[in-house]
Amino acid sequence: TLLMEASISDDLKVYTMAQIEQHCTHDSLWIIYDGKVYDMTSFYPRHPGGTALLRKAGKDVTTSLQMVQAHGLPWNIIQKTLAENMI
Repeated sequence: TLLMEASISDDLKVYTMAQIEQHCTHDSLWIIYDGKVYDMTSFYPRHPGGTALLRKAGKDVTTSLQMVQAHGLPWNIIQKTLAENMI
């Protein structure tokens, strides 16, 4: 899944920022990381930062995740969680 403003002609699902920004609640929570789109709705209740994830809903979290990694959260856990939720 890629975030792009224009369509591409392959098998990847394409979302616009306007579409992603609509998914900004605890009932439908999408984020962007490194150009890919993730549906984190089911992960939100287990997020160790509580409502921090909700504040980033519908937005690009690339910089934020790099800061989380710097605070010592094992990167393999973050990668696994993202892989499980990519749309």
